[in-house]
Amino acid sequence: MPPPRVLVFQHAPYCPLETFGEFLADDGIDPEIVELNKGENIPNLEPFDALIVLGGPMDVWETAAHPWLISEKAAVRQWVRTFDRPMLGICLGHQLLADALGGEVSRAKTPEADLCNIMLSESGQKHPLMHGFGKSKQAINFHGCEVTRLPADGVRLASTFDCPNAAFYAGSAAFGIQYHAEASHTLVNEWTDLAPGKSLVEQLHGEDGVMRVRNRVAGAMPEIKDNAKRLYRNFMNLACNGRD
Repeated sequence: MPPPRVLVFQHAPYCPLETFGEFLADDGIDPEIVELNKGENIPNLEPFDALIVLGGPMDVWETAAHPWLISEKAAVRQWVRTFDRPMLGICLGHQLLADALGGEVSRAKTPEADLCNIMLSESGQKHPLMHGFGKSKQAINFHGCEVTRLPADGVRLASTFDCPNAAFYAGSAAFGIQYHAEASHTLVNEWTDLAPGKSLVEQLHGEDGVMRVRNRVAGAMPEIKDNAKRLYRNFMNLACNGRD
């Protein structure tokens, strides 16, 4: 059987597939990446087996500034409600999934920009997407908005101390994760070099927050990358098992 056909929606050059790109390449998969922020068009969804929707600096309601968000949310809705095929939404992708399916996204009561403990719900501990993680895992969070209400059929998979809906699923295989499972230490350094990211970290962690967050992430990178590989593998197993 040929490798699965993977479609990727990207929203900014500094929010790439990163480690997931490495894993896809190792599996001989060459994803089709649509850079929506550059005006690239969403292709016909029918030929694809899996969809990955990445993070970005925009918010789900900023359709006047980013009109492509309208067609993107329509595509996500079609992917889940019509095709019912595997999707993984990361950060903004997580929020777009919730919004497209009738959930709600708002400003976070407490933004997150740090290494975080992801605590799995009872459903999460039993779900194949989270196989092998036990009750918790570490990952990188970097967001100022959050999913405040899940879609009607949404099931919570994980939370953090400050974010109740850190992961959920809807349909048979559409998953949203607020945290950046794909992020590397290099990517976190890039985010905290950018003015908005630096400002957020300093707001949350003080003037020396950037260095402390970078150090925490660097120290945890072996575990973070192992966790990323496990999540990727779990998701791709679900994607491959659902193919004709």
